[in-house]
Amino acid sequence: MLIEKKIQLMLQKFKKILIAYSGGIDSTVLLYNLFKLRKRYPLLLRAIYINHNLHYKSNNWMKNCFLQCKKWNILFIHKNINIKEKNNVEQCARKKRYQIFQNIIKKNEVLLTAHHLDDQCENFFLFLKRGSGPKGLSGISKIKIFKKIILFRPLIKISKKKIIDYAIKKKLKWIEDPSNKNIKYDRNFLRHIILPKITHRWPFFKNSIMRSIKNCQEQEELLTDLINPILIKLIQKDKSLFIKPLHNYSISKRNFIIRKWIEYNKYYYMPSRKILLIIWNEIICCKNNNNPQVKIGKYIIRKHKNYLFCIKYFPYLKNIILTWNNFKVPLLLPNKLGKLIILYINLNYKNKSIYIRKPKYNEIIYIKFNISEKYYLNNIKNLININNIWKKLSIPKWKREQIPLLFYNNTLIAELENKLVTKEGKATLLKKDNFFIFWNKIF
Repeated sequence: MLIEKKIQLMLQKFKKILIAYSGGIDSTVLLYNLFKLRKRYPLLLRAIYINHNLHYKSNNWMKNCFLQCKKWNILFIHKNINIKEKNNVEQCARKKRYQIFQNIIKKNEVLLTAHHLDDQCENFFLFLKRGSGPKGLSGISKIKIFKKIILFRPLIKISKKKIIDYAIKKKLKWIEDPSNKNIKYDRNFLRHIILPKITHRWPFFKNSIMRSIKNCQEQEELLTDLINPILIKLIQKDKSLFIKPLHNYSISKRNFIIRKWIEYNKYYYMPSRKILLIIWNEIICCKNNNNPQVKIGKYIIRKHKNYLFCIKYFPYLKNIILTWNNFKVPLLLPNKLGKLIILYINLNYKNKSIYIRKPKYNEIIYIKFNISEKYYLNNIKNLININNIWKKLSIPKWKREQIPLLFYNNTLIAELENKLVTKEGKATLLKKDNFFIFWNKIF
């Protein structure tokens, strides 16, 4: 059959494959073709079933998938996820699935999903509903690198009808998930209500959507090619964006640059026009020292001098106080900042640790964050505000908020990022009364 030849011809170049297998008709057809292909070509094949626990039959479906893989001698993996969010189940489920894929994928292994032509059309409408531009309307790509995973969709140009006809002809068995008919979900509403009416009136409508998707892809590629020389100059080594030239650009040009910069920072959900306006008016054009920020998902956009930063959001640490009672055990820091280790002999971490005096018997070690009092630091005779030192070192405000400060009782001993030691924390002449603090930033 033509569909079979098309699928297997595309898959011949891969030697290691992980297939997302739900037991539905689409992934069953794809798995069957992999099973047939393996008879003729050396292929290391694994199938993964992810149980979303959204239906009381989901454990039975997992068993059916296991039995099918056993029949075809395919290595079967299953994982469970629980979705607590009620408002955006589809997006939350997708995010958790890809977290699992990322953890389980092997080197040189390709992830296969069974997205098809009808999924492509549904996606086009979903992005149209959100008011997306060429980027969103470019549709689902056949092959994509997503968070270091090579993602391949061999069925993306094959219609659902052809997949169903093929499965029936080959007498394949598959699972019917009743939730796929629940029109409270946007995708199902499009699939069962909107698109059938449109294609009944205009039978070639899906082909027209594919042409529109192709046009959007070409426009996005052209815009990217034209803007890349500018982006190369504006994006810094630390992934920040030099924003001074943006004031000379048109609104559409600067918006496209900001979008592409956010995409460059590996943030996969693009900001809306409203968010872009906030970024421009309240962050880039802000002239006071309030240090404004805008949160997009798990990331925040902030400005430091003439640069824009896209950084992962972490909770505020100002009121966090950590007590370090047992020096023999490393102290774990919040926000994935790593851990602090006390060393009595400094061999391997000579340039990375701080040499200070030990606490006295009545002194307790505390770690605090984001303070602004004045202290004597590194033999400086006058009292100095630690924030002024950070400013001179050009450390952005959000980085200052994440710097651990070592206290004995209420006395500052050291700032651990720049190895600043107060006169109260200075090491004594007797080596036995001192030790080294090493900040291991590898979480």
